[in-house]
Amino acid sequence: MELVSLHPFDPAVARSYVQALLGQQAPPPEWSAWWSPRLMRAISEAREGSEAAANQLTFGLAQALSTEHPAFTKDGFGLSVWEARVDRGVGMLMRPPARLFADAGLDPGISRAMPVRIDLQLGMMGGAWIPARLIPDLERLLDARLERMAKRLHEAEYDPYSMIGLMLDAVRYASQHGLGLYEALDVIGPGGEAIPGTVVVTSDRKRIPGEIKSRIELAIKPPKKPGLFSRMLGRGGGADDTTETYPGFPTDDPEQSDKA
Repeated sequence: MELVSLHPFDPAVARSYVQALLGQQAPPPEWSAWWSPRLMRAISEAREGSEAAANQLTFGLAQALSTEHPAFTKDGFGLSVWEARVDRGVGMLMRPPARLFADAGLDPGISRAMPVRIDLQLGMMGGAWIPARLIPDLERLLDARLERMAKRLHEAEYDPYSMIGLMLDAVRYASQHGLGLYEALDVIGPGGEAIPGTVVVTSDRKRIPGEIKSRIELAIKPPKKPGLFSRMLGRGGGADDTTETYPGFPTDDPEQSDKA
């Protein structure tokens, strides 16, 4: 299972986490269920290039964030998975975790060993994030490409209602609170287990607005077979070779898209 979670990203939490890692302040009491001195030792190992230690640091940040805001999770979910399997345009908004750790006060020499994206084979790690300033762009992208995303999810045998609905829930929460989104792997267990005090949000069709449900339903509806008269006239049987694009967003043609 690929239990990726999205965590609303608050820079203040990231700064507190880095200060605790550096021994500049004590970790808050609400972190006691997961905080370990091993995290502080991981800093020196990450500085020496240890990928495992760097992953441990990114994973700890997700735990810290989950004590402050809900964690949105589902099997096969997350930013990296969405970029790889649903729409590469999301990747234009994603940033590597090294950037946010550097902004929070961590030595860039340490954060250099951090992953750029989640590796589903490694487990227990943090990954990419989308800054708060780019969340409105993510909202517009999801709206503009919703039908195409629904089709791709449906063709890949995912439930487009639950996947799109949960992504919209996470984006809406981040937007309303002026936060970004940070992804992590295995912070939430297969049965929804999490560290004490964590609020876990899973998919629920009841939360999906009716207008979104209708758009998804129309997008995944099998095409209507042409009638006898249309077939006689040669209508309705050809595939559409055009590629739909949207102003302000990259296409899926790597020659036309500049990866951020």
